[in-house]
Amino acid sequence: MTLVDTTTLWSQALEVVRSELNTPTFKTWFEHTAPLRFVEDVFVVGVANEFARDWLESRYSGLLAAALSQAAGRPLKVAFEVSEVSANLADRAAVETQHEPDRMPGPSTRRRDDGDGGFNPKYTFDSFVVGSSNEFAYHAALAVAETPGGAYNPLYIYGGVGLGKTHLLQAIGHYVAASFPHKKVKYVSSEQFTNDFINSIGDRDKSRIDGFRRQYRTNDVLLVDDIQFIAGKEQTQEEFFHTFNALQQAGKQIVLSSDKPPKDIGNIEDRLRSRFEMGLITDIQPPELETRIAILRRKVEAERLLVPDEVLSFVAERIASNIRELEGALIRIVAFSSLTRTPIDLDLASAVLKDIFPERTARPISISTIQQEVCKFYGISKSDLTGSKRSQTYVYPRQIAMYLARELTDFSLPRIGQEFGGRDHTTVIHATAKIRKLMNEQREVYNQVQTLTNLIKQRS
Repeated sequence: MTLVDTTTLWSQALEVVRSELNTPTFKTWFEHTAPLRFVEDVFVVGVANEFARDWLESRYSGLLAAALSQAAGRPLKVAFEVSEVSANLADRAAVETQHEPDRMPGPSTRRRDDGDGGFNPKYTFDSFVVGSSNEFAYHAALAVAETPGGAYNPLYIYGGVGLGKTHLLQAIGHYVAASFPHKKVKYVSSEQFTNDFINSIGDRDKSRIDGFRRQYRTNDVLLVDDIQFIAGKEQTQEEFFHTFNALQQAGKQIVLSSDKPPKDIGNIEDRLRSRFEMGLITDIQPPELETRIAILRRKVEAERLLVPDEVLSFVAERIASNIRELEGALIRIVAFSSLTRTPIDLDLASAVLKDIFPERTARPISISTIQQEVCKFYGISKSDLTGSKRSQTYVYPRQIAMYLARELTDFSLPRIGQEFGGRDHTTVIHATAKIRKLMNEQREVYNQVQTLTNLIKQRS
């Protein structure tokens, strides 16, 4: 079969697949694929990474094989292979989708808000801007929405304020309500759960507590935001523990969000902490510059605003840690422009943000600062970090610190080695290569480096 025939067959098969899936699912898993080759009765599909390959093999190989067989007019098998072609395609798609306006679900995909859902119509998967800081959490959330109770249970998403946790929880709710109309979905904050529980036991009426339990334990999907706020509330924890068990034993989906991982929530029962840790834990990091610009572009296009790209870049560079502050800054600029009837440009943006988000004169990052933060993070002393001990307890933090010194400072390799106990520059090269490799292979290492980078920059 020629390349043209292969491409044509693939296009026809994708149309079949598209008709069977919801738009977010199709866009996430199939838009970044590409036909690689056709060997006998096996059609090889290129994918962007191992995560996509494993997911497609386990979830959609049957559908895709059927679609290919239908297009070819004979039985075909499908195989998936990580390919640079697909990785490049995914990169281009990420750039292009930064310019797509928000698409609100139409009447056929919107579930009536009966007070139990409480979903913000803007918080959908389509409107979520995906970048390297939140990609894993996004895919995990979508996987849960596609197969409630079957993918990761519970799904636990943690991260700082204003990074998109609530957006993902409500996107799951929207998706499940639209795709599985028969399923009951409930989104609440932990504060609302606590208040509902207190109200149910306030007058000692047994029917009230029974009603509370029916309200929470009969859901197919329970989404609880800011679960860390049940810390220290013994009776609430007791009730949530039994609610959690009842839902999970019935095969129902639980999704939780928090500002910290389960192990870092203080004053919470160990049995509850272990429940939180038994599923998939994923984090959302502060967005990198490109993602911040994409978020602002999405906001501008959704609101049909005219804001120059240079202003969007200026705002994105000024505000790095919080999406709410990022969007709030844009709103202030637009509002000031409207009130004063002044066109939006860099001068106006700078004037508006000068007092609210003053420009920081960042000091150069020192190796000493990096060493202090790494020591504090891993609980070791500076003498251990720069000393000669070969235990992994000290070698790993030492390599992390060398990597960060290489990435965040302009010091030469010999100078970095000198600051770490007079080590040779080749040791720094080895440490940098080792950590870079681990970051690509282990999410936990990537998270630690991102967290340390943010801590170090905050001190500069």
